[in-house]
Amino acid sequence: MQKPPTEKSFYFHTLIFNKTTGVSSIWGYVPNEKSLLGYFQYSFLQEAFFYWINGNGKSVTNIPSLTVEAIIKEGEKLKQINKETALKMRSDYEKLKKMWDVPVSKIGIEVKKFIRGFNSNWSGDSNRFLYLKVFKTPEELGEFVVTSGLITNTKEEIENKIGVSLEEWENICKYGLKDKIKAEQFRNILLKKLTEVF
Repeated sequence: MQKPPTEKSFYFHTLIFNKTTGVSSIWGYVPNEKSLLGYFQYSFLQEAFFYWINGNGKSVTNIPSLTVEAIIKEGEKLKQINKETALKMRSDYEKLKKMWDVPVSKIGIEVKKFIRGFNSNWSGDSNRFLYLKVFKTPEELGEFVVTSGLITNTKEEIENKIGVSLEEWENICKYGLKDKIKAEQFRNILLKKLTEVF
C-alpha cells in the first residue's frame, strides 16, 4: 500500500480474533489478483494459523518467520492441534497454492469460493475465529465499513475514529481512484484509522 490504489486494485479486510491475544484487524489493498493471492498465502495464513495454534489460552507476542507447513507441523508435534484441524489448514493452503495456475481472469471467482469455505472452516467460537473479506472497489469497502461499523458504533463514533464525516468518507471512496488527494486520504484512513473501527 505504498502507492495509491488503481482500477486493478483489490481491497481486503482480514480479522484474527483470539480471546487471549486480542484482535488483529487489517484493512488494505493490493495492486492485482496475484498480489492478493500472495498476501493471503504467504502473510495472512501464516499469522492466522500461528495464532490459532499457539494463542489458545496463552499470549502470543511475536510470530516466527516460518512457512505455513512448518507452523502446522510444529502444532501437530506439540499436540496443539488435532489431525482434522491440520488437514483443514493444509487444504486451505493448497487451495491458494493451486490458484497460481488459474488464468488471471478467473482468480476473482476462485478467491470468492476460497473465502466462503475459509470463513466457514474458521468461524470458531467466542474464544477465537478467523475471517477474510475482499472488495472490488473502494466504494464497496467504504459501504461495508459504514454498515458494519453502525452495528456497534454510532455515526459520530465512526466519524471520530476515521477522522472524517461519513459523507466525506463516501466521497473519498467514490473519487479515490480519480483524485490523488482523495486516494491519499483513502490510503491513510485504511492504514491508520480503520483498525479503530473494528
